[in-house]
Amino acid sequence: MASPITRINRRIPTEEEIREQELKHLAEGAAKSNPGLLMFMDIIQEMYDAGYLEIFHGMVKNREKVMPYVFDFIKVSGTPIVLKNAVTGLQFLSTLEPHQVQRTMNAVSHGMNKALDTNTEEDQKGFFDLLKMMKDPDVNRSITMLLNFLKSMGEHLGNSPQDVNREMNQDKQEITNE
Repeated sequence: MASPITRINRRIPTEEEIREQELKHLAEGAAKSNPGLLMFMDIIQEMYDAGYLEIFHGMVKNREKVMPYVFDFIKVSGTPIVLKNAVTGLQFLSTLEPHQVQRTMNAVSHGMNKALDTNTEEDQKGFFDLLKMMKDPDVNRSITMLLNFLKSMGEHLGNSPQDVNREMNQDKQEITNE
């Protein structure tokens, strides 16, 4: 029968061995991401040449004196509101179908160009002219789309905030599942 192990000899690396191993890992990582590192170094050099790094360095060194002014500027400029609105706008855009947005934007662009090309003094319409125009299939299609938009928007404005959040979460879930 073998004798029991009563003592375990652990090899503890020296600080020099640890530093050597870390340098080896850094060199391997730098070799793997060479193009990215070179681009990053170029960006840093451009920032240095433009003087941005000196400004940033000064701000970091004097952070206790500078930060109150930065926060006051952020509060006064309305930056948090702008950022929140930007995020909300991006969330809104993520709920729309890209091909439908493209089609609608093309139609709006075409309509704007046509509207700007008309001479308003020569092309004045009376009440009966407007009624006749409603028989035009293109005008009818646009009016129908606008009325459906207004009806749907009005229905949605009548919903409680909880219902709106629930719908937004369902839309996000459907988009992620696709």
